[in-house]
Amino acid sequence: MPRKARCPLDKFVSDQAAGLRRLLGQGSGLQVITVMSGRKGAGKTAATANLAAALARSGRDVLIVDQDRYGHGATGALGLVPMHDVSDVLAGRCTLDKLILAGPDNVQVLPIGGGFNRLGRLSERDQDWLAQRFESLQWGVDVVLVDMEDATDPDALPLGLAATEILLVLPPGNDALTECYALVKRLAMNFGKRQFRLLLNRVESAAQAQAAARNFADTASRYLGVSIDYLGAVPLDEKLDRASRLQTSVIEAFPVAQSTSQFRKLAEGLLRWPRPSSLGGVGGFMQRVIQSGCLIEACRR
Repeated sequence: MPRKARCPLDKFVSDQAAGLRRLLGQGSGLQVITVMSGRKGAGKTAATANLAAALARSGRDVLIVDQDRYGHGATGALGLVPMHDVSDVLAGRCTLDKLILAGPDNVQVLPIGGGFNRLGRLSERDQDWLAQRFESLQWGVDVVLVDMEDATDPDALPLGLAATEILLVLPPGNDALTECYALVKRLAMNFGKRQFRLLLNRVESAAQAQAAARNFADTASRYLGVSIDYLGAVPLDEKLDRASRLQTSVIEAFPVAQSTSQFRKLAEGLLRWPRPSSLGGVGGFMQRVIQSGCLIEACRR
């Protein structure tokens, strides 16, 4: 039985980016950051929700795209309850604007939910229709944070492909370190990703966090040929856990907490990242997501 031809992912991503630049023009500098981790329970969702709140309080318009299909991601972390997902839009049961939820500090949340894995199987006409619906919303958004459901979920990968930045959340422990390295290796080898940001979580010592980040970056550079940029660390803080149980951000619940101060600093660092010019807003980003979904679907055949 003949082997399937290898899917030319690097070439597709390159061609896709060039095509989108031609289609969308030099856009608004929308920053799209996919937040990922190598294991469940790493604190990825809490980091996403609190970074969003810190960015919003700095005057940015923020949209969280929540990949979790059961509403347990950033949607639930901010005390919101999704009534619909993309599958309802595709089936005509609701309009796209009904998906958007308003969270604390005017953070907007878009729960993608269980409808996401259908995007790659849509007809070309339906893809165009859905992309136009996203474009027509005309969101005034500066930063998109994508809260991934699970790093090993193949249905989630198009969101990673569509991002301009990937932020890895790494908790303490050798197992977490190994799993995060495996995630970087997978994204580098299978999807051509070469640059990552790193956020250490639940750290007891800033000096130890810096040493761990430096060792991780050196190893990834030497053996995988990728760049790891250290964003900073979130301290081990009981008030952060209490805020999570209250389903709100620590910034809102405990304004003077140690982790609140750190999330504000992390947001300031994030805003200094170079702003891309190849996306024309949320509509352009979602069109890229749909095209990436088609790539994943084609590679499964």
